[in-house]
Amino acid sequence: MEKIRQENNLNIPNALTVLRLVLLPLFALRYLAGDARHALIIYVLVQLSDFLDGFIARRLGQITSFGKLMDPLADKLLLLTALVCFGVKGRVPWGVIALVLGKECLMIAGGIFALRRRIVVQAKMVGKVSTALFAAAVVCFLLGWSPWNLLLLYAGVAVTLAALAFYIVNFWKMLHPHEKKEA
Repeated sequence: MEKIRQENNLNIPNALTVLRLVLLPLFALRYLAGDARHALIIYVLVQLSDFLDGFIARRLGQITSFGKLMDPLADKLLLLTALVCFGVKGRVPWGVIALVLGKECLMIAGGIFALRRRIVVQAKMVGKVSTALFAAAVVCFLLGWSPWNLLLLYAGVAVTLAALAFYIVNFWKMLHPHEKKEA
């Protein structure tokens, strides 16, 4: 976690993040229209742009608070869009979607709470692992690869809940740095 500073948010990585957000409705429309092939192409392009925006941001030193906030938000919205689409088609239980949505809402609320205190909560490896598991699950759903789709989905749910616990503990420590541990 670090303090927020004023910076120029007009750069290629942030433009790629915005592009990812713009492509979400197109993904949903193609999938819900029964066009899993084009939905898969859009999904893969969105995931590649996610990798590319992070690579460029780090390589060119264009990491911004906007990117730190919007990049994970775009990831969350992409996952939730895909899960809702799968739920509409009866491929994913609504309870799983509600669980992931609840976790993401808690993360967003926590992020806003931290931002008001001028703290940006950065992604950790456990969050990246859950994102990768969910991405693989979505690809397997789009390709019709059963049971891998559900195995990866449930692994993603387990890791994302672990990530939530990790973020809660770390955020608590940031808010209460002077609390002493009892022996």
